Amino acid sequence: MIVPRNRTGGLLLVASLAVTLMGCSSGEESRGSAADAQSYKPQTSKTWGGVAISLPLDPYTVTAQEREALNQAVATLAGDCMKEYGFDWPAPLPPTPRNLNSNARLYGVTDPESVAVFGYHPPLPKGMTAGQAEQESARQRAHYADVSPAAMTLYKGDGPSSVNGKNVPEGGCLGETRRKVGLGDAATLDATFTKVNLQASELAANDPRVSSLNQRWAACMKESGYHYKDPLAAAGDPEWTAGEGGQGSEDSDVAGTAKPREITVASMDVECKQRVDYVRAHSSVQSEHQNKLIETNITELSAARDTWKSALAKANELLAKRG
Repeated sequence: MIVPRNRTGGLLLVASLAVTLMGCSSGEESRGSAADAQSYKPQTSKTWGGVAISLPLDPYTVTAQEREALNQAVATLAGDCMKEYGFDWPAPLPPTPRNLNSNARLYGVTDPESVAVFGYHPPLPKGMTAGQAEQESARQRAHYADVSPAAMTLYKGDGPSSVNGKNVPEGGCLGETRRKVGLGDAATLDATFTKVNLQASELAANDPRVSSLNQRWAACMKESGYHYKDPLAAAGDPEWTAGEGGQGSEDSDVAGTAKPREITVASMDVECKQRVDYVRAHSSVQSEHQNKLIETNITELSAARDTWKSALAKANELLAKRG
């Protein structure tokens, strides 16, 4: 398994639960005294607190924010196309506040403050209450609820070849607009990036340095009675996934609210990562493999990146002309 489960689906209710973080150490490292263990404090690191982990491949695609902006621009411009056929199309809603950065859960949970409330579940977007999150989720779901089937098929281009006596472009209004900004099939643009990313993840997962790192982390967890082979196994435990297609348990309700056991395990998970320097060590190995693969795929990666950037600039240009 090479792609971590991001667990960002749904907006969660806040569980106001306090947890005492317990120290642990790897069985392969020298042990300090009990006093040393009790006085241990996590070292400051920019990888904690939900700050994105930077990897060499990151610059070869658009950021989540850029992709969101491009999608919004395309939807707005496609609405103009819909009007030409006599259909109104809802203006896109402002982006939903993001609760995690792109790489925040690449190696599982890392933020002690977040897991102390949400366990393995994603935190609420900053500044948003649980009630506001539920309202936002409902608003997003309802936005296109009143769009007619005829309008939807015109937008996507999977209906009649002509509407109101006018030929429908390939891919509908959405397809036409994407071509106008120079953006073809996003899946094709992302194909090389995805391929290289997965290859690097596989190589890192099978690298002896990461295998040893996982063993040290697992040994730390075992000292507290938790048995997982690696952090992603802990994050994907069915015990935490009620309402998400998992088995669920008494420890997690249908709304995904974290309960005491989940919070305790997730907090120990983060503590053990800090003890073995997990994020820095794993990302260092993964960066090494990414850099090697970038060298052999630089032409395709650069071309895709340039196409994304050009499309975003063109979309902004068309929006400006639109007034």
